[in-house]
Amino acid sequence: MTDISRLTHYFSNHGPVVLLESQLKSHSWAQKSYLAAQPKAVIKARDDQIKISTEGQSKQWEGNPWQALRDFREKYDDWMFGYFGYDLKNHLEDISSTNADDVQAPDLFFMVPDLLLSVNHQTNQIEVLRGSISEEELKDIDPNSAGNCQIGDLEPQVSKSEYISRIKDAKFHIAKGNCYEVNISHQLQGCFGGSSLSLYSKMKEAGAVPFGSYLQTDDLSICCQSPERFIRKEDDHIFSQPIKGTSPRGVTKEEDQMLREQLVTSQKEQAENVMIVDLVRNDLSKIARPGSVSVANLFEIQSFETVHQMVSTIEAQTDCEDAITILESCFPMGSMTGAPKLRSMQIIEELENYRRGIYSGAIGYINPAGNFDFNVVIRTAIVKGDKLYYSVGGAITSDSDPQKEWDETIVKARALSEIKKTTTP
Repeated sequence: MTDISRLTHYFSNHGPVVLLESQLKSHSWAQKSYLAAQPKAVIKARDDQIKISTEGQSKQWEGNPWQALRDFREKYDDWMFGYFGYDLKNHLEDISSTNADDVQAPDLFFMVPDLLLSVNHQTNQIEVLRGSISEEELKDIDPNSAGNCQIGDLEPQVSKSEYISRIKDAKFHIAKGNCYEVNISHQLQGCFGGSSLSLYSKMKEAGAVPFGSYLQTDDLSICCQSPERFIRKEDDHIFSQPIKGTSPRGVTKEEDQMLREQLVTSQKEQAENVMIVDLVRNDLSKIARPGSVSVANLFEIQSFETVHQMVSTIEAQTDCEDAITILESCFPMGSMTGAPKLRSMQIIEELENYRRGIYSGAIGYINPAGNFDFNVVIRTAIVKGDKLYYSVGGAITSDSDPQKEWDETIVKARALSEIKKTTTP
């Protein structure tokens, strides 16, 4: 059968699609990929404005997005694919977002697909879970039709001096005891032309990840190359895998091993990681069976194509059968906020100059049995019209160097700048 990339391109020409792609076929986390298309129902939310669209009909009202999604799931009782935007936090805590928002994306988007495909990476077989694909449709799929893209220069929306000043302010909060660690970010913007799916393909070529995703709605596209899992549920087992601690891969085998060992023994990286582990333990305990929360793996080093990363796994058993309750209890991922979570989110709103939107949220699925899997939205390009948006950031601690923190965000942005060189002028 035609591969999943060509199918994604074909169905993206006929409406919204969600591709959840495990790109590292040999990785223990990368067993399956999913392509959802031809939605029979869609729910969107922006602040307290809820909208549900079905075939030829729509309904709009004011309400709580989390409760609206819970009701939506109960009504359709089927597979759901989509995303939670970071600012859904405003419906979980006494907090608001008043910063500028150039993207204007929904805070929440989920769809119930009429067509659902699953790829088993062990057998390399595609299974049709919902709907059907005709031979005529397969014949219409052009293997060379994904097109190309053009990326303009990516410009930070904050100056270097402003960002450094904000890092100093974050360190002041830490010194005052308001938080132990806080994740500060900024957004870059540039012009974009051509195919967003082509951009996603180029991002994948630059470095495969276990939790890649491509999501296209009526007015925007999300190209996500995430190495990080937010939370997964399998029956009564839930687990989260925060990443804190990164090292580049070496050019030679010897250099690569040296850099890996430096990450393994870095007290700074371990300190950052364990703060988030404690936060995630606390989040899981809200819906876990008493006494079941445990750290299954602390400071594990996972090696990807371009980086080594420090990953910890926190797990628990739960008697909660409502997927939405579990997700809202743990949202947003602690690695994107800092600790303690609420105070860190308040500081983020104070120090950042933009509304994060989709960035720092989660993309994934919920199945009819209530099992789910979501990533963390990082290393993600958002395309809307002729503009591209890309956010970068890092965890700030008491010993962070403001100049180095700025430099690190620019290095992270280079991932997209390098792709720019391969695009059509």
